[in-house]
Amino acid sequence: MQKAITIIFILLLVVLGLLFFLKKDEVKTGINPTLESLEDAKLKITFLDVGQGDATFIEFTDGQQMLVDCAIDGRVIEALGRVMEYWDHDIDYLLITHPDLDHYGGCEEVLNRFEVKNIIYNGLIKDYDEMWNSWWQAVQESQANYIEIDREDVWEIASTTLHFLYPDHSIADDPKIPGLDKETNGNNTSIIFELEHEGNEILMMADAEAELEEYLLSIYGDQLDTDLLKAGHHGSGGSSVQDFVDVSTPFDTVVSCGLGNNFGHPSRRILKRLERVSSTVWRTDLQGDISVEVGEEIEVVIN
Repeated sequence: MQKAITIIFILLLVVLGLLFFLKKDEVKTGINPTLESLEDAKLKITFLDVGQGDATFIEFTDGQQMLVDCAIDGRVIEALGRVMEYWDHDIDYLLITHPDLDHYGGCEEVLNRFEVKNIIYNGLIKDYDEMWNSWWQAVQESQANYIEIDREDVWEIASTTLHFLYPDHSIADDPKIPGLDKETNGNNTSIIFELEHEGNEILMMADAEAELEEYLLSIYGDQLDTDLLKAGHHGSGGSSVQDFVDVSTPFDTVVSCGLGNNFGHPSRRILKRLERVSSTVWRTDLQGDISVEVGEEIEVVIN
């Protein structure tokens, strides 16, 4: 009798384990989602509080996930624990906007902890930098598909459109902004992209500074009008110039920065410029993780 009970118990554990993994896969990949359910579902974006740095977690309507930048170090892992299920060890897209430490510093740890399917990068080489070399070696050794943004491009992920605006040329070959003779720093090599979902637009400006904003204005003009702006370069005084703010006219603006940071981010000048266009400013240093749910409307949720 005891042996029979033991066998039944083991069988129950096996069945429960199978149900757990099937449920996990269903949640993660959205097994057999109907077109109607995808259209009704919301795009979820969380601007993570990682101190003075950047990390943004995006969950698409079919369950696919994208991490944009990885903070300055392993603190991104703790932040991901606030938005991902404990059993979830997959990230579909890891996008590194540019190789500044406060954007890629935690990415090697992400590769160590998660199965990353696709790595998206701007192509800028910093082989003189020991930390960058360590990260780059981890990229080469990973099983992830590597994608370099070197032209304007449009992707469709579930019911969301991603429009890559910059770089529009090979940064590996020439990091300068087209038409600009002077050298620009790595901030102006950033991947800039826009998310469009149910007619709502979210413009992700990474660390773009004035020169890149002006270039984008010359190319895209009024197309840069957006509903929510992720402010460039943590709200520094060298970004979000008035011409750019006047064209983008965001209803909401998110600034990712650390409490009491040494850079004075966000700049008072930037806050004044955004005030002139009646944009509501949300800050990770003051409000922590900032979650945005995008459906027919955009809803900002403070956790």
